Amino acid sequence: MSMVRSISLFNTLARKVEPVAGASDQIRIYTCGPTVYNFAHIGNLRTFLFQDLMKRTLRAAGRNVRHCMNITDVEDKIIRDSQKDLPADATNEQRHGAMSTLTVRYTQAFLEDLETLRIQRPDVMPRATDHIPHMIRLVKDLEAKGLAYAREGSVYYRIAAFPDYGALAHLDKEGMRQGASEGASGDADEYERDAASDFVLWKAVKDGEPWWDSPWGPGRPGWHIECSAMGIEHLGEHVDIHTGGVDLIFPHHENEIAQSEGCLGHRWVDAWVHGEFLMVEGEKMSKSLGNFFTLRDLIEKGVDPIAFRFAMQSNHYRKLYNFSFEGLKAAENALKRIRAFRRRMEDEGAPAGQGEWKEALDPRQRLAQAREEYWAAMGDDLNTPEALAALFTLISDLNAHDDRVALGREERDEVLAFLDETDSIFAAWPKETGSLDAQVEALIEARKAAKTAKDWPEADRLRHAIQALGIVLEDRKDGSVGWRRA
Repeated sequence: MSMVRSISLFNTLARKVEPVAGASDQIRIYTCGPTVYNFAHIGNLRTFLFQDLMKRTLRAAGRNVRHCMNITDVEDKIIRDSQKDLPADATNEQRHGAMSTLTVRYTQAFLEDLETLRIQRPDVMPRATDHIPHMIRLVKDLEAKGLAYAREGSVYYRIAAFPDYGALAHLDKEGMRQGASEGASGDADEYERDAASDFVLWKAVKDGEPWWDSPWGPGRPGWHIECSAMGIEHLGEHVDIHTGGVDLIFPHHENEIAQSEGCLGHRWVDAWVHGEFLMVEGEKMSKSLGNFFTLRDLIEKGVDPIAFRFAMQSNHYRKLYNFSFEGLKAAENALKRIRAFRRRMEDEGAPAGQGEWKEALDPRQRLAQAREEYWAAMGDDLNTPEALAALFTLISDLNAHDDRVALGREERDEVLAFLDETDSIFAAWPKETGSLDAQVEALIEARKAAKTAKDWPEADRLRHAIQALGIVLEDRKDGSVGWRRA
């Protein structure tokens, strides 16, 4: 049985770094997934890359993980974008059909982004529209407990009846009233409610919207109730870790706590773990500034998606990240150094020293030190800058040693095992197998056929699949395609 290592994470609720305990041998993680009305932008993807890093680290540390990430496929922006071309007299069935067409398209695009970035798929990816009955049950339960009330076909959560409201965001009651009354994500619509801070659980239907039947009349769920329903349904009444971006702390996660714990009557989530924002060239990302990028935009500019993955994960997840193309070049160069070292350790014929060296070290002892430093850093709130520093210092030391005193085969294999161990988390310097060439050639041929058939989505998908293997494609003027390893 492999060693189980201790991993600690910053818990937003407790405001401190705490060991991940887990009530059993399984760590249950819930992630607020994408709202599928458009392509995910690189700020969204930074959050999902941090969650992948966390999940991979827990697994590499010997923990069993069950991961649930939802797909939000009914929400204000989705309704706005999917219904705009429909006539006023469209049927409810047509409205649902238009909404589904939009969300299926962008769900597929999101899954392709996950594959391109080597983000491991969650164990379960529930869609909100498949859980409307679960949401209605939760709302009815809250109503029965006096935590919710109906007004004109809508249902609201009565915050005054939940004393712990605000504990996650550490806001005073005045701050919460102000924040809620300004209109928070998914609650911006004007509805009659008892208090300005009360948030909507179920929204009465408005003209031009798809709807579902409910005990309160036709309507649709509020955004916050979706995650409570899906989290409880797929992970049960206790979740070890709940993740998301810092923008979700208030009101979304605060409202999830109120809903879920209001129903369950006990603590629902042990640790709330949040990733920081991403800036672009020192400014907030926005379409008006022209610095708004999706993964597809970066790939069109020639960016290796794995270099983007590495750039995001090299930075601590709780620090603001300033994205730049210069930073991506630095990430590419760092990856080249690790991959070159890997090839040196794999290659029997690589040039190596034959003599003695007064500063010679014990390679096994040096490797053990690097492994200890690496795991101490990763165990301390996923401190990737420190962990990677341990790896790069090892590379410098062993390259210097090998230049003068050749490492033996067994020593090289132990180093390669450590590179496999670290790559199981970073997924950026995998072992290159002999079958890679054939795999790449087959994908290139399939892409060529897709382009001939003018199936551009398939051609794009195949290009992303090739790039995800760490391959750079070179479309030549004569129509042929060359390729090289990144």
